[in-house]
Amino acid sequence: MLINTVLVYIRELLPVLLLLATLLRLQHHSRRWLWQSTFLTAVMLIVLPPWLGDITQLADGTGLEWLFISAHLSTLIALFILLAGRMNSASVLALCAQALLCGINLLLYGLTNIGTDNSTESFWLGAVLGVGIGASIAVIWYQLLAELQRVSQFILGMMLALIGARQGIETVTLLGQIDMLPSGEALWDSSALVSEHTEVGVFFQAWFGYEATPDMVQLGSWLMSFILILMLWQWRRGKL
Repeated sequence: MLINTVLVYIRELLPVLLLLATLLRLQHHSRRWLWQSTFLTAVMLIVLPPWLGDITQLADGTGLEWLFISAHLSTLIALFILLAGRMNSASVLALCAQALLCGINLLLYGLTNIGTDNSTESFWLGAVLGVGIGASIAVIWYQLLAELQRVSQFILGMMLALIGARQGIETVTLLGQIDMLPSGEALWDSSALVSEHTEVGVFFQAWFGYEATPDMVQLGSWLMSFILILMLWQWRRGKL
């Protein structure tokens, strides 16, 4: 229970924290968007949970999946908008969408795993450890980006592209789970090299949407998102 809780918290928190660290490096002169994101996220996580049961029943029981799909697409669109020049509003949208995903998943995990006294104690200990590890990784990530930024601004654009590519592959994966897209044969299986259930696999999945057994649609969505954001980054750098 303890180890599972730690990994779940790291897996759910890292996408938000890595995005936050990257946006802070991109917009280190302004912090207004951060306070706006925090406020709006808090409001959403207070208002939405009582309605989760009703949302889940929508669209023949796939309402929650559609909510997650909307959040991933919102993050991807926000990155496009950010690179087009509207940084503050795009940053707010991206962070709120990722924080909503994180909050709902952690809430559902907590509701299904808090029971006996022993499991409750393990849950809270795992939650604290997961938050601490996730925050530590985010701080290291922020400092690493600062160093890499001195070498080349292209590296920051590539980091944004990897985060955007994660949104693309997560979107088509969810669409496949609700039978809106066909599931094809896996192009490869890299689980023997890096399993999605290991610490490294959890980090890779949170960072750039690592999938050990991707099919053609998943790989195509990943590459398309990655390339589009890199092109927009280069276009933005050319205008500066």
